[in-house]
Amino acid sequence: AYRHALALDKDFAAVRFELARLLVRKSAWDEAERELLTALDTVPTYAEATLELASLKRVTGRSQDAVDLLVDLLQRDPYNFEALVALGETLLTMGRSADARTAFSRVLRFDPTHAGAIFYDGVLAAGEKRFREAIAAWQRVIDLEPAGDFARRARREMRTAQDLLQVFGTRARGGS
Repeated sequence: AYRHALALDKDFAAVRFELARLLVRKSAWDEAERELLTALDTVPTYAEATLELASLKRVTGRSQDAVDLLVDLLQRDPYNFEALVALGETLLTMGRSADARTAFSRVLRFDPTHAGAIFYDGVLAAGEKRFREAIAAWQRVIDLEPAGDFARRARREMRTAQDLLQVFGTRARGGS
């Protein structure tokens, strides 16, 4: 009976999670947050729901709340690379580049082919005007997962970095 009840809880939480994702696509933030909180009340260790809730909080301007959620998740699961990338992304939007770099570096130490961490490594390099390094990182993302979301974003960032490299020319750092 216990296993059956646990399975029903997981199913209920999964339905709430999927409903929340649909609501996020419609920018129905409050309703989506309620559904995610319901899913997490039912299954507190639901990592995907925690990640989605953290993303929602970041998008709605509550970055510190997102950081708190992600840190809590990482305390339970320190090798959750998606949570580390989300934490780094949030820290980056908060202007905490050094802390973001630490999160991305941790992912890359264990998974040197993680497209999200490589993408943001490129973002950090571009922010420091190391455009050649940024372009190389983004090309690697495209090579690793040509049809993925990070590859789509990498292509866009590469075009911008290539334009900036032309503007800054030899003043840009990061080799020739």
